[in-house]
Amino acid sequence: QLYNHRLARPYPSRPDPLMEKANRHFIASLLSILIAFPAALCLVINLILTGKLSWSLYVAGALAMVWVFVVPFFLFAKPGLTAIFIPDTAALLGFLLLIAWLRSGLEWYVGLAMPLALLCCALIYVCALLISRKAVKGFYIPSLLFAAAGLMVVGIEVIINLYLERGLVFIWSFYVLIPCLAAGLIWLTVARRQSVREEIYKRLHL
Repeated sequence: QLYNHRLARPYPSRPDPLMEKANRHFIASLLSILIAFPAALCLVINLILTGKLSWSLYVAGALAMVWVFVVPFFLFAKPGLTAIFIPDTAALLGFLLLIAWLRSGLEWYVGLAMPLALLCCALIYVCALLISRKAVKGFYIPSLLFAAAGLMVVGIEVIINLYLERGLVFIWSFYVLIPCLAAGLIWLTVARRQSVREEIYKRLHL
């Protein structure tokens, strides 16, 4: 008698979409409990010991940010980049705002923390969008990342100098920008030379 793999297999050949959804929601619920429990515990302990909420808000805010970063991946089957990135950015800005509010220093948040966070998030989002949509692929990806890193460093120095009222003075960022651009140009050259790419693939057994 011939062996029939379809009859012998004790599990379906394709995963059940309803079961996958149930598993994702179960993991999301479990992670939510694991994140909420220590946050609530810290809030209660802080309230009992001091009669007010102080240090526990840092813990609760950080765990809330972690929840936004992690749990939505399990709530949605195929979350889009924008749908994930906007809440993540908002969570980061919200946590920094909480720190500024608790430290009674909204000035550094508006002039320093928020611009730095938005700059980094914007560059990461652009790179991720270009890579996910295959606009940049292969050996062009390292070139893009090096260029973005160089621009990020220059932007960081500009924001810091403006916050410190030093004006548009470039000092240390050029020492980072030049090597980043050089490395990016090297990868760009490799990406444009098919013979070099094939040799690299051969060496790496790809």
